[in-house]
Amino acid sequence: MRNTFFTHGTRNEQFLQQNLVEEYLKMFGMDVMYIPRQLVSQDSVFNEEIVSEFDDSYLIEAYMENFDGFQGGGDLLTKFGIRQSDEVTLVISQQRYTDLITQFLAADPQIQVPERPSEGDLIYFPLTSNYFEIKFVEHEEPFYQLGKNYVYKLKCELFEYSDEKGDIFEGDEELVDSGYTVKHYYLTTNGTNAVGTVALSGDTVQQVLVTDTGSKYNLAPTVTISGDGSNATATAYLINLTISGGSPLTSAVIRGTVKEGQLRSVRIVDGGSGYDEDRATLVVSAPETGGTAATVTPTFTNGVLTAVNIVGSGSGYKEVALVDVDNAGSGYTSATVAFSAAPQGLTGAFKVPESVTGGTTGAVASLVEWDAQEGWIKLKSPTGTFSVGETIMGNTSGATIVLDNRDEMASTDTKYYENVAFEEFADDILDFTETNPFGVIS
Repeated sequence: MRNTFFTHGTRNEQFLQQNLVEEYLKMFGMDVMYIPRQLVSQDSVFNEEIVSEFDDSYLIEAYMENFDGFQGGGDLLTKFGIRQSDEVTLVISQQRYTDLITQFLAADPQIQVPERPSEGDLIYFPLTSNYFEIKFVEHEEPFYQLGKNYVYKLKCELFEYSDEKGDIFEGDEELVDSGYTVKHYYLTTNGTNAVGTVALSGDTVQQVLVTDTGSKYNLAPTVTISGDGSNATATAYLINLTISGGSPLTSAVIRGTVKEGQLRSVRIVDGGSGYDEDRATLVVSAPETGGTAATVTPTFTNGVLTAVNIVGSGSGYKEVALVDVDNAGSGYTSATVAFSAAPQGLTGAFKVPESVTGGTTGAVASLVEWDAQEGWIKLKSPTGTFSVGETIMGNTSGATIVLDNRDEMASTDTKYYENVAFEEFADDILDFTETNPFGVIS
């Protein structure tokens, strides 16, 4: 009996292998267009296709196994003329095929085998602008690494046209079908705008006082100071971090970045000095309405705050908690402050699945998932780019919502991405707001 403590591939190991396979294909492969063969009519006696067509295409990465040139017999001179018999072996990811292509083919009744590449389908090879027909699909090579197969090997030969239908044979090589790309767009239900006043010292701006914190901010709002002076600027924050106790010689200044109600990173503006490390504690403000407070752990070195580790990101930080005056300006006898407005505009309820359209850009995408309370939406296969501030409408439900911002870090074309995790971990190591975080230019 085999040792049960040593498994032949766990899910984590298989995920790692899958990630490595996909990374390899994206680094050393090339983009090709997968064109499925659609059955138009079939001989019911011999079970053979009479007419087929090609009118869809999907982008996918493929590695050319015979890197030194095409296989096959090459160019043959026959009594009927020159015949090209080029062959090529392409390697594609099984998981990528499932994510990018299978879901679309499964909904098409003209596709015979949607769950895997099929013999008879075409591959558009952009390097030579040729179409290759799949003759055989090998799905067990390499053989069950860690108990699972990860790639398809497509053995293809140059396609010979024989009365198939499709725009691609009429000179239309603009293959426009997109594959599976998930983008995270952050939306919001109706919020209220923050309000503040300006305190002057002489002719300069001394302080911006928040009289109404506002609500439903997914990101910190921009701050605009107006008046008869010039050059005054300020920055708003949705969370306030202060150090209590320790009797410092100079106080530390800490600023936190909030996104979607959570503390994402902490920046030490000034580490202060003279802190009693046994008595000093870092205090994080609680959200104004609902949610949970973030938790952090400070690190002091010789009485100076040198690092802040985020233990818990908290939730519900969507109100203005603090405003820093970055530049006091000059020449002011009076001044006012304005905060960018909190997003507005949820009406109705979206349906999943449905397509959505941007009211300004006309961009179209398929709705994957959404959450009215948290204020986010996931879209796949977007055609065009939605713009901040436009109204997005569900084409089936008629529901509308205003786009507040989009998170490109959370945008992905694979389910295995960890962009956000890497970024948050890196923020704890380097301060990327510095122009040269690795040292001082001499």
